[in-house]
Amino acid sequence: ERAGIVHRLDRATSGVIVCAKNADALLFLQKQFADRSTVKTYEALVQGQLAQDHAIIDMPIERNPRRPQTFRVGANGKSAVTEYKVVHVNTALSQLQLTPKTGRTHQLRVHLSQVGHPIVGDELYGGLAAERLFLHAASLEITLPSGERKTFSAPLPLEFAATLEQQ
Repeated sequence: ERAGIVHRLDRATSGVIVCAKNADALLFLQKQFADRSTVKTYEALVQGQLAQDHAIIDMPIERNPRRPQTFRVGANGKSAVTEYKVVHVNTALSQLQLTPKTGRTHQLRVHLSQVGHPIVGDELYGGLAAERLFLHAASLEITLPSGERKTFSAPLPLEFAATLEQQ
């Protein structure tokens, strides 16, 4: 029971989160996540350079029975789809814009690790150790109870640019 909290972010992820002022608004907003009518955009720093500048990762995700606190790509998993676009690259890292089409737990983290480019700071899924998880919920487009379609955004933390420059 999370009064007013419409959706969650992983504990170490920064960025946009939406809260509702009352129960009716909460149900209205949560239904959009269930119906996949929201548009979520994330930014991430990942290890290495991806082979394609734009692609869709379509791999089912399931709980990892050997490490129940984690998830993995698996044939018995639920459908999970992530679109990515490369925003910036240097010799060691890539900055990606990520648009999840589904909303599975740890989806972005699992998908990027699976394709060999874990998120910097994501030690749970093979990422380099860092002072933070370099995953940021940059924007969320949603319809308000008034009927107005609105996009909420949060600026990229300064550590993203600083880390890209250091590498």
